[in-house]
Amino acid sequence: DVPPPDPTAQNDGLDPTRPARFAKLTFEHVDLLPPAGLPVVGDSANSFIFEFQQPLGSNSVKLKVPVSSVDVLGDSSYGLGDLSAKFTHVFGLTRTHGMVVNFELVADTASRAELGGGKWVAKPGFIYAFFLKGGYILAPAAVHNLSFAGSDNRLDINQTVVDFYFVPKLRNPAFYMTLDPALTLDWENSKQFLTTALTVGYKLGPMLGGNGQLFVKPSFGVGADRVSDWGL
Repeated sequence: DVPPPDPTAQNDGLDPTRPARFAKLTFEHVDLLPPAGLPVVGDSANSFIFEFQQPLGSNSVKLKVPVSSVDVLGDSSYGLGDLSAKFTHVFGLTRTHGMVVNFELVADTASRAELGGGKWVAKPGFIYAFFLKGGYILAPAAVHNLSFAGSDNRLDINQTVVDFYFVPKLRNPAFYMTLDPALTLDWENSKQFLTTALTVGYKLGPMLGGNGQLFVKPSFGVGADRVSDWGL
């Protein structure tokens, strides 16, 4: 038998069926591949991203605020990106598996065109998490991104992302790792590409009334249609 998650154990946020309460600040750099034919003068995006998540029983709500710099048009100053809010519901939880449905709304709030998609986007998603022997977690997921309002001068968004999230159990409980390959199917532009992200983190222990973590998450794009080479 696979033992159920210990509800008294520290929730490190790695299990998608156990939404953790957190406040998180990350810095992200992405090396971009702009679409061919556009008059671009830069090739990178940098973002400070603040996220706050609050569990509500079997549900949770997460808010995301990005402050970004995208230099493809020659302006490398920082500005507000597209704000988002995400609602998650966990159900069907057993010793061996659990399911999650979520819905994220991305608002067209970017202070400059290159800092956002120029569209309001609805993102319904589904996760099926398997709790494997040895404490491993495999949680494949699917999310569909569909724009429904915004600037008429910006491209519509119609994408499906299939994700294969995996959490191994490391010997030292202070360290953790996740592997996150994802396939994006861009129906609007008839393109597809693969991205793979690897998270390696260290749990710092109690701090600021909660538990601190320090992590790094390199990512890589694969395929001729990819929109970025790498990110960190």
